[in-house]
Amino acid sequence: MKRIYIIFFAALAVAFTSCGDFLEEVSQDEFEPKTTASFIELMNGEGYISSPVDPMTYMMDDDVNGCKSSHWTNALRVRQEIFCWQPDFWRLEDECSDLISSIKDSYQNIYKAIAVCNIIIERAPNSQGTQAEKNICCGEAKTMRAFYYLQLVNTYALPYNDPLTSPETNLGVSLVTESEVKEAGMPRATVAKVYEQIVKDIEDACELFGDDKTDRGKYRVAYTAAHLMASRVYLHLEDWDKVVEHATKAISAAPALVNLNSYMIDNVLSPTNGVISTKFPEVIFIGGMKAMSGDYGLMGTPYGVSTDFASTFSVMDSRMNVYLQPSGYDYPYRIFKVCADEHEFVWRTAELYLNRAEAYLNLYKKGDATAGQKCVDDLEALMAKRYIRHTAPAYSDIDALQSLLRSERRKELCYEGFRFFDLKRYGMPSIEHVVVGENGGSTTYTLEERDPAYCVPLPDIALDHNENLVQNPLAERRTGR
Repeated sequence: MKRIYIIFFAALAVAFTSCGDFLEEVSQDEFEPKTTASFIELMNGEGYISSPVDPMTYMMDDDVNGCKSSHWTNALRVRQEIFCWQPDFWRLEDECSDLISSIKDSYQNIYKAIAVCNIIIERAPNSQGTQAEKNICCGEAKTMRAFYYLQLVNTYALPYNDPLTSPETNLGVSLVTESEVKEAGMPRATVAKVYEQIVKDIEDACELFGDDKTDRGKYRVAYTAAHLMASRVYLHLEDWDKVVEHATKAISAAPALVNLNSYMIDNVLSPTNGVISTKFPEVIFIGGMKAMSGDYGLMGTPYGVSTDFASTFSVMDSRMNVYLQPSGYDYPYRIFKVCADEHEFVWRTAELYLNRAEAYLNLYKKGDATAGQKCVDDLEALMAKRYIRHTAPAYSDIDALQSLLRSERRKELCYEGFRFFDLKRYGMPSIEHVVVGENGGSTTYTLEERDPAYCVPLPDIALDHNENLVQNPLAERRTGR
């Protein structure tokens, strides 16, 4: 009899194939679900990750910087290693008993969720239920598996569009798409192979959802979320026509853009209706668990909103006081996006307009004469809901329009897990972080252009449990100045 590693949850079992030491081995036919309803329950319970998906890159981009703090803990000192792009931060995290396990184990937890999706994709089609139920269940699993692999490959590998290397040879991540246990660990697939699987999954998901635009709540993906994820995938692939296709379909069913000029945060001490909440009207899907230390996201820690970044918000920009708010303390700004319910991320309408605008801009660059105005129209649709007053964008100067689009994307999606991946897409520029130490002294650390740290090191525990994994090239430990 085949045997699989399982997670037992709510009287259901799911296989996990890549880290045997984490899970108990039992016979697969003891707990295997039989009905489609059971597989849907399994997806809701374990397929949607409830721990941090990305507890790292928000500390690595240029939207954060150091600030004065009297609140230094062992966990925050360890997080400084990521903030300074040190190559051995995983080892120091593993040794820190004060750091919660869900942050340390993000890599394993994503693969556990992938394992659940694998089981559902393999077995739900033969379960007892209607074809519509099976399509919905498998569509959810394929959407989430595409998302998980997109997160992994963006975190641990070079970007698909890197002009100096090839996705056909660059190492991506281990590609596990079956539930059967392999005796040997899976090696890293190439970036191209990982994206090939992501594209297959998300296109399959969109087909499975078909024209069913039923809203199943913000904790489950459906038609709109699948097409949103497809637009994000194709953005990284620079397949601009496909970005437009899927973003347009998603926008047709998505909530309207929120007019921030009249939107109010409900409680400045403990907000419940910020962007990363079920109450924010643009939200299509919400998930994960807050990874940021501190209240309001980073508040009170030695890390905070970059004042250089904050200065890009004009006095007419209503995102200030809805996304961020000046604090008047040593930490210069509060991040209101992180709310009392402590979710980590949302998929929302604004991303769709930004994805499609970027696609139209690049199609205009390639000679589509009508795409320039379409880019401006999408950007204007967003800016009209974000500014009390603003200058309408124009496409007469392509470079200026691209600069504006990137600036608006940065401000709109700040602290939602996009910026570090966008920096990778933009060529991996050099950025600096300043650490304000416990004694008040400042030390500057530099992430160089195309620095090896743009590919996050694989965690030590993954290498320990899979001898076929190859570590990313590592930089030397950095010395500040």
